[in-house]
Amino acid sequence: MARVSTTALVVIAVFVVFPSMVLAKQYIVGDDQGWEGTVDYQAWADGKTFHVGDVLIFNYEAGNHDVAQSASADEFNDCASSPDLGTYTSGNDALALDVAGTYYFLCDYHCAIAQQKFMVTVN
Repeated sequence: MARVSTTALVVIAVFVVFPSMVLAKQYIVGDDQGWEGTVDYQAWADGKTFHVGDVLIFNYEAGNHDVAQSASADEFNDCASSPDLGTYTSGNDALALDVAGTYYFLCDYHCAIAQQKFMVTVN
């Protein structure tokens, strides 16, 4: 009878116990154009399926943009961010989608002017 190696058992355990970590994807918001205001970000997001564990990468010029979140559809529609959800300003922010639900992202500087915002539903 063949023995299964310890390494093989660990790999199998990772796939069974942590499938979202193994299958997680990273998405660069706006692809090559990044998070800079002229992209239709909702159209960018609409063609994708997001899962718990996926990561959104926001690349932008620090000081000219930020990444903020709204807590509700009403806040999102009004371009209002929720400071308790965090505001990111590094120019290269990686935000993990850790919980299933709807996420609302916007730029505090350009949401009202250029509609720099989008929402995603995470499965």
